[in-house]
Amino acid sequence: MKSRTMFFAPGRAAPGMTLAKAISDRDGHALLAAGTVLTAEILDRLIRRGVPTLCALVLDARDDETIASELANARTRVETIFRGAGSPARDELRTAILNYRQETTK
Repeated sequence: MKSRTMFFAPGRAAPGMTLAKAISDRDGHALLAAGTVLTAEILDRLIRRGVPTLCALVLDARDDETIASELANARTRVETIFRGAGSPARDELRTAILNYRQETTK
């Protein structure tokens, strides 16, 4: 089965999830490596350290049609938010948000 990368607050993540990206503290020191399987103890420690989010792999039961629909909806939503004329900086922000939405939807 496929897996999907999703972002969670440590309090919303579940034991057994696998980290997709390494976690560092505010000073840039490595706390956990990508591939670490989360336990309740690890999640509690992350909460106590004030880690705001983590990136985990979760099973993805969606079919290709559902993924395509979600990607189209994400694009439509971003285009609606950024409708009308804008500046180069606004266009850059729109592109960054769209890329993020597409990456997290895949």
